[in-house]
Amino acid sequence: MEERARSSLTNGAILLEDLIASTNGKCNPIRHFYADELIIATNNFDQHRIIQDFPYHHGCVDELDDYPAVIRHVMYKGSFHDRPIIVKKFTGILREDEIRSHAIRDIVITTQMSNHKNVLKLTGCCLEFPIPALVHEYAANGALNDQGGFGADEEFLPWKIRLRISKELAHALTYLHTALLRI
Repeated sequence: MEERARSSLTNGAILLEDLIASTNGKCNPIRHFYADELIIATNNFDQHRIIQDFPYHHGCVDELDDYPAVIRHVMYKGSFHDRPIIVKKFTGILREDEIRSHAIRDIVITTQMSNHKNVLKLTGCCLEFPIPALVHEYAANGALNDQGGFGADEEFLPWKIRLRISKELAHALTYLHTALLRI
């Protein structure tokens, strides 16, 4: 239990410092989740609850297969007070403090992006793990895969819907680059 308290203080201090530096006094409150709550919500981060596993690579796009993922985030479907949630956990081959920094940066940016209609809303985070975990609202329609498939059945979306999604993603990306302060 002492390790959780130490992680919470360390992660909380770094997160607070980054939030103060990047929000320009604007407040967007998020809930604090306890580690035990997320462990129960995801059935101890059961492999069967993985929605997606995203690797982050460094290097040229053509060489991605030749490099191991230095940071990855795994998204788990969970249930908290009978409401579906997504819990994002980070891992990787970098030092723990580098992965922690990446996770906290994700919390800061996602907090600021949560008011955009085309971005998955951040419900809260858990600072008790050595690497903070993010808690998002559940995407009711599921997640798109890399080829534009939808759901476990690999059902492909019509081009008209893909174009609409692309346009909405472009709006969200524009918002990210123009409306938010630089971190």
